[in-house]
Amino acid sequence: MKRVFVIFLSFVLLPGLMGQTLRLEQCYEAAKNNYPLIKQYELIEKSKKYNLDYAVKAYLPQLSLNAGASWQSDITEFPESFTTLIDRLGIDDISFPDHDRYQVVLDLYQSLWDGGVTEYRRKLIKARTEVEKQNLEINLYALYSRINDLYFGILLLNEQLIQNELLNKELQRNCDRVESLVAQGVANEQDVHKIKVEMLNREQVESEMKSTKKIFMMALSLFIGQELNDSTEFERPSPLSLENYHGIRPELSLFEIQNRQFDVQKKGLYSKGMPRIGLFAQGAYANPGLNMFESGFSPYFIGGIRLSWQFGALYTLNDEQKEIENNKNAVAIQKELFLFNQKQTLLKYQTEIEKNKQLILKDEEIIALREKILLMSEVKTENGTLSMNDFLQDVLLTDAARQNKVIHEMQLLRSMYQYKIESGF
Repeated sequence: MKRVFVIFLSFVLLPGLMGQTLRLEQCYEAAKNNYPLIKQYELIEKSKKYNLDYAVKAYLPQLSLNAGASWQSDITEFPESFTTLIDRLGIDDISFPDHDRYQVVLDLYQSLWDGGVTEYRRKLIKARTEVEKQNLEINLYALYSRINDLYFGILLLNEQLIQNELLNKELQRNCDRVESLVAQGVANEQDVHKIKVEMLNREQVESEMKSTKKIFMMALSLFIGQELNDSTEFERPSPLSLENYHGIRPELSLFEIQNRQFDVQKKGLYSKGMPRIGLFAQGAYANPGLNMFESGFSPYFIGGIRLSWQFGALYTLNDEQKEIENNKNAVAIQKELFLFNQKQTLLKYQTEIEKNKQLILKDEEIIALREKILLMSEVKTENGTLSMNDFLQDVLLTDAARQNKVIHEMQLLRSMYQYKIESGF
C-alpha cells in the first residue's frame, strides 16, 4: 500500500511541475516508480503467492484412482493333506481364485507429518522471492546515477545560459558605448562590427545550449514520466557533508539475503531424510476381493496409518552440504570484491570533491583579477591606448573564468551526490 501511495503521488502531483520547482529527490522517486521494471515487483509477489499456495496443498488429502488387470502364474491352493480331509468331509463347494485378476482402487492419503519438507519449501520460496526483489532493487538503484547526469547537466546549462546572458549584456553595453564614440569621431566603426560579430557568436552558443538542454529535459521527462518545459525550474541541491552518508547499498543487502537462503537450504537437507507419517484409506472393487475363496467381483475397504522412510537422501547429504558452503564462500568473495570496488569509487569521488573545492577558490581569485583587468581595459579602450581585439579578449577571458567557476560548482555538487549514491541511501 505504501508503494502504491507513492506511485499515486508521483503521477497525480508531479503533472503540476510545469511552471513549478523540481527537486532532485523528486526525480529519484518518480524515476524509480515510473521505470517499467517496477512492474516486476507485482509479478514476483504473485509468483510467491502461487508457490506458497501450492506448497501448502501438500497437506490436503491426496486422492488417486487406479485400475488394473493382471495374470499370475500361480494361485493360492490348499495343501494336499488338507484337500484329502475336505474330500472325506464331503465338502465340494470350495472355489479358488483364477489366474487372472481385476481391480479398481480408490486411494486416499492424509499426511500427518512430512518430515518438515512442506515448511522447508515455504521458507525457501520466501527466501528466493527476497533474492529476486533485491536483484530488482539493484537494477532500479542504477537509475539514480543516470538521473544525476541529466539533472546536473540541466543545472549546468541553466547557469551557463545565465552567464551567456550576462556576457551579451556586457557586449551590448560596450557596443552602445563604442557606437557613441564612433559618432563623436573618436572610434572606428570596425570596432563596432567586431563586437557585433562576438554577440552573434554568443547567440549561436546560446542556441546550442538551449538545444542540448531540451534534449536533457526530454530524457529526464521520460525517466520521471512527466512533461517538462522551459517554465519548469530546477532547484539547485545544497552541498552535502560526506560524514553524514554511510548507508547500505542494495548489493550488500543482497549478499545477506543470499546467505539466509543458503541457511534455509542447509536446514532443508535434513527434512529429506526424515520419515513420513500419514493416514490412508483404500476402497476397491476387485476380482477377487479380500476373500480369495470367493470368486467374482466384490468391494472392499482398507484403512490405517502408514510410516515411510526413504534413506536415499542420506547418501548425498554430505555432498549437498559442501555445495551450499561453497556457494556461501562464493557470495563472500563477491561481497569482498564489491566492498573493494566501492572503496575505490568513494575515494575517487572524495578526491574529485576536494579538487573542485580548491578549483572554486582559485576561480574566485581569477574572476576578481579578471574583472579588475577588464575595468582597466575599458578605460584604455576609451583612451585609445588598447585595441578592440585586446579588449574583446579580456571580455571573453573574464567570461571564461566565470564559466569555469560554474562548471566546477556543478562538478562539485554532482560528485557529492554521486558519493551519496555510491555509499548508499
